[in-house]
Amino acid sequence: MSKYNKCPTCGHGASGGWLGGVYISLHKCRAKGHVFCNECKNGDRCPLCGSDDISWNFDKAFIKK
Repeated sequence: MSKYNKCPTCGHGASGGWLGGVYISLHKCRAKGHVFCNECKNGDRCPLCGSDDISWNFDKAFIKK
């Protein structure tokens, strides 16, 4: 299970219920290790350092219970 319940970069969290939205995909910058979501990504680059060496769908942030 993921240790995340929201994006560590922008704070965007999962929402919703039975039919979807129970998690958001998180990505990780391989250059510096930054973790971010689709809401804060910079195109195909890390929003914090600009690296394009990204591990897409690295983890998921699940809705907080």
